[in-house]
Amino acid sequence: MTRAASVEPLGPTECRRLMATARLARVGFTDGAMPAIVPVRFAMHDDCALVLAPRAGALVAGVRGSVVVLQVDSFRDDLGPGWSVTAVGPSRVVVAAHEVARIDALGLLSRTSDPDACYIRVQLGMLSGWRVGPPAPAQTSASTSAGEAAMT
Repeated sequence: MTRAASVEPLGPTECRRLMATARLARVGFTDGAMPAIVPVRFAMHDDCALVLAPRAGALVAGVRGSVVVLQVDSFRDDLGPGWSVTAVGPSRVVVAAHEVARIDALGLLSRTSDPDACYIRVQLGMLSGWRVGPPAPAQTSASTSAGEAAMT
């Protein structure tokens, strides 16, 4: 019998801390009036997620000034511990040359493998997250009987 894992909600500070440890995320946006989700490389800076994306891709066209969702997680396997964080906020494609140069100088993401890539800035708005722990150990019938006897 499979037992449910323990789930603990996370506060905004812990959500931000965990997001800063990850480099891969998923961005949810609207593509031609349909929901779309794509994996992206990203880094956190100044309470924003900086996403690296192909300039000619659907993601760049879909996020221009839109509210998007960014989902980040880390799980070892389907039964092990892990966490998941979801951030919802406005996005914008970074186009000003001085902003692009400033982000490049941070060294958080590399555009060298794809010189036509661009940055998308996602401002963190609503944050939610949870930590998933392993299932609680099952009680044996002997410990259940001892617990019942102690209650009587």
